[in-house]
Amino acid sequence: MTRFKSQKLGYSSQTKMDIYEEYIESIIQMADQAIDNGQDDEAKRWFERGLCEEPGSAKLHFRMACLLQYGLDDKAGAEQHYLLAIKFKPDYRNAYDNLAQLYLDNEKYPGLENLMLKAIKVEGFNKTFAYENLGKAAEAQGQFKKAIALYRKGMMQALDNYDVDDLKDHIKRNKYKRLKKRWKLWQREN
Repeated sequence: MTRFKSQKLGYSSQTKMDIYEEYIESIIQMADQAIDNGQDDEAKRWFERGLCEEPGSAKLHFRMACLLQYGLDDKAGAEQHYLLAIKFKPDYRNAYDNLAQLYLDNEKYPGLENLMLKAIKVEGFNKTFAYENLGKAAEAQGQFKKAIALYRKGMMQALDNYDVDDLKDHIKRNKYKRLKKRWKLWQREN
């Protein structure tokens, strides 16, 4: 009976989805206009309004995170909104990219590792990207052997020659760092 009424009135789930998307796009448009005018605080208010109405919108959380990270220099707030964007859309590649960079820039390697281990489990996610970032976290912590192994796993997942070349460069750099570390230890002992 409910199905008949909604069809009779002309409503459909597609129409509801269109209204939802239109609302989100209008909020983003207003926020972008405020950003273009140099009014980052006004843009933040637009995103906050949108998130009050649509708290499960990954797109709004992502855009808010970008504003917080790049416009308002609120790293903690940006991290929170990137994580919410990923929660509501687990395969949101741009959110993973930006959050991974945020973690790298702020030397939050355990956070980066947790994020990439989560990303690897997402169906269809670029595992080369995940292994590369896991390797970067290990490298930054001086775990060169582990970094090399992770970069090699990334190479096995790569479907692009550019990715393979980048990973080869990472491996080469880590081999050099590992050798240099061993050399310093040997010098201390002798």
